[in-house]
Amino acid sequence: MSHRVAWVIVVALMGAGLGGCSDDGGGGASGSGGASGSGGASGSGGASGSGGASGSGGVSGSGGVSGSGGASGSGGASGSGGASGSGGASGSGGASGSGGASGSGGASGSGGASGSGGVSGSGGAGGGAPVPAGWLYTVPGETQVRVATRSGGEVWMGRGVNADDLFLCGYNSGLWMASPSAEQALDSVFDALMTSWHPNFVRVSLGMNSYSPVVHWESSDAYAAAMTRVIRRLGSHAGTYVLVALRSDTSMVDPEGNTCGQGDDAVCLPSNDTDAVYRALVRTFQADPFVIFGVANEPGGNRSTNADIRARMDRAVSVIRSEEDTLGVPHHLVTVQGNQWTSNLSMYSGSPLPYDNVVYEYHSYPPVAAEYTIPGLPVIIGEYGPLGTDTSFTTAFYADVEARKIPNLAWSLSPYSNCTPDLVSVTHDASLTTTAWGSLVRAYLQAH
Repeated sequence: MSHRVAWVIVVALMGAGLGGCSDDGGGGASGSGGASGSGGASGSGGASGSGGASGSGGVSGSGGVSGSGGASGSGGASGSGGASGSGGASGSGGASGSGGASGSGGASGSGGASGSGGVSGSGGAGGGAPVPAGWLYTVPGETQVRVATRSGGEVWMGRGVNADDLFLCGYNSGLWMASPSAEQALDSVFDALMTSWHPNFVRVSLGMNSYSPVVHWESSDAYAAAMTRVIRRLGSHAGTYVLVALRSDTSMVDPEGNTCGQGDDAVCLPSNDTDAVYRALVRTFQADPFVIFGVANEPGGNRSTNADIRARMDRAVSVIRSEEDTLGVPHHLVTVQGNQWTSNLSMYSGSPLPYDNVVYEYHSYPPVAAEYTIPGLPVIIGEYGPLGTDTSFTTAFYADVEARKIPNLAWSLSPYSNCTPDLVSVTHDASLTTTAWGSLVRAYLQAH
């Protein structure tokens, strides 16, 4: 979430050693004010067409994106990797003709059947080779995400929750935990989640409420190694996919161009320096079909222009695609974000990014169907929840996303720190004692 006005309070609490984390309430219905405890700033919600003067070139001094960030035409030349049956010669595009390391399409037990079939079309190495079984992909003009199977492909429906990284939503700021370690704590939480709630989709936000020091994937070897193990363990559950979102990093900037992460880390924007982080993440998870890359969280909040956000998203995807093509591995699904705490995706309507396997990530509290419905574009609802305690939206919302097969992720599973709206109580263990909000989400997940 974006932690707008409530962030000032939260930082003060953190300074007192309370370890609390307020969630964002970003993108709420027009005029919503964020009931007490919801973390939403008054007036949030992304009015139609908001987000900056038309055609403006970016916030002054914000470290604007220069250049394309990827090999010319890589990963998304017009018409590449999308039309049914299009793409490279049969078997092309990957090591041993597989489009994935060692022909497996993924780490053992990671969600893709070893060496199995696949589907012709987008997503393979180079954007044109067959998609190995177990990998997610999109089809131009369709609004749903698909998963490749041995016999072809089928619509994939992700249902799940947002969860912490090693910083445990600020509780483990400074990474002080030793017994249990944060890695052990996360493994226990995720094991309990998968066993009792039965999600098939989990979003993990890297660097969420890391405070000091702000994490950097490339230089923080212990953090990167531990999170790689946590993500792979989570992805080893059959049929589970993990959205790995780059929330904050020392290479990212705030809308004014300052290093992001010490204040509102929810709105960090990728800079040119973040290219190296995306390449490192691709190298780390190159053979893992269960990984989806999230470019950012809620880039710019409501302080960046549409043009600036779009340019940064374009550059990031081009860098990811270029690295995947260099490695000769399949194209992972990548989520890009919009304006107004990513409650406003209108900049992409009729003008999607020119790459294969891109989905558009929406956040709102509560979610609004008119905002997350973009004709011809696949959308993932990366965050949703109640505004305050009003959960009356859930019946209609769940019916809508099920009918249209829109993957969705509830906020937030944080048993070590308050990250409103909380799915579980703060118990500092893996008991996962549900709140009223959590009980609704758990029942929805268990029903599928």
